[in-house]
Amino acid sequence: MKILVTGAKGFVGRNLVAQLNNIKDGKAKFYGDVVVDEVFEYDIDSTPDELDRYCREADFVFNLAGRSLLRLRVLSLNTTEITE
Repeated sequence: MKILVTGAKGFVGRNLVAQLNNIKDGKAKFYGDVVVDEVFEYDIDSTPDELDRYCREADFVFNLAGRSLLRLRVLSLNTTEITE
């Protein structure tokens, strides 16, 4: 199975990629019949062409990509403000 992980450099993504690579390399044997042939890692610094190729080839996608567009500013201990 070819697996695409978006958000591959985030906390969850990088740990998932590491474990998927362990399965692929035969180092993790706890997953029964799961076969990983290739792991595609996509993150914010990847190109759109890479994403297109990965999507065409992937059998399964873990979509962990996310980007916060808002910033939270603490004004005091009891109030916060959302800024852009």
